[in-house]
Amino acid sequence: MLNAAVIGCGHIGKLHANAFAQCENVRLCALIDTDPERAGAAAEQFGAKAYASIDEVPEQIDIVSVATPGFAHYSVVMDLLERGIDVLCEKPLTLGVEEAREIEKKCRETGRRIGVGFKMRYEEVFLKAKELMPQLGRIYAVSEVKSQPHPLAGNRTWMSKSGCMHELAVHDYDLIEWLMGADAKSVYALLDYSYGWETENGARLTVEYENGAHGMLLSEYCSGEGVVGGYDCAMTFIGENGYMRIERPNRIVLHTTSHQVIDVTPVPDSEAFARQTKTFVDSILNGNPFAADVKRGVWATVFVEAAHRSAKEEKKVYVKDI
Repeated sequence: MLNAAVIGCGHIGKLHANAFAQCENVRLCALIDTDPERAGAAAEQFGAKAYASIDEVPEQIDIVSVATPGFAHYSVVMDLLERGIDVLCEKPLTLGVEEAREIEKKCRETGRRIGVGFKMRYEEVFLKAKELMPQLGRIYAVSEVKSQPHPLAGNRTWMSKSGCMHELAVHDYDLIEWLMGADAKSVYALLDYSYGWETENGARLTVEYENGAHGMLLSEYCSGEGVVGGYDCAMTFIGENGYMRIERPNRIVLHTTSHQVIDVTPVPDSEAFARQTKTFVDSILNGNPFAADVKRGVWATVFVEAAHRSAKEEKKVYVKDI
């Protein structure tokens, strides 16, 4: 039985807590947040105890989900690794390449595991797309469009520090590479800073992949009211045998030897998080691989840094040079 805790008790943190609560061989012990009211409310909801710091938790903790804002991940994750705790960290792993690589080094030194929260891999529409992808044959091109409103009110102003790529689009960058089985080779980026944030609110990327495919990836936060999540992402893969368009959360158009419209029954976010957590717990208990491991977290941070450097230097940047 693994003793679990969640650090960060906002909306995403509660989804992690719910996932632990559903997981066999896991006992959710602690909900940790610097806001005592938020921690207390989450603890009451999930039958655990609330704390302001992991230092206050009396039980031995074996696994922790980190659901704090991205800029806080580095210090929290490094502390947990020092304590000998396995970590499921929300994306992005960090906002900086040097910090991400230090976390990877600490994993090697301590022998602890890190999983990165690319939970969209566990959504039905992308699992089905992964199954269908071989029908396309060699992939020549991919396009992606992602947009969400930016809810910066209240305690979510940290989103303007993370930026569009780390906070919004990194899911899609990860999904494209996972679906094709090929990493990005180079990127040319045009970034949008029109909202006056500390970093970009939109990104237009031209990407070359190691398998020879080329991508046009467009991601943008939109102002005004809107719904976050669902119907916010569309990807199209063009291959030697035809094309596949993925419309999150519930539709795939596959045009190869025939034209198919495949309706997918989506699962709620809570189920996608539960699947992710179960897979990570299994990797700890049984030594199974966890695909979205620390290396993938580092890679995503490196790719975003390559895009930032490309926009700044106004030229194509090779990811290996970061």
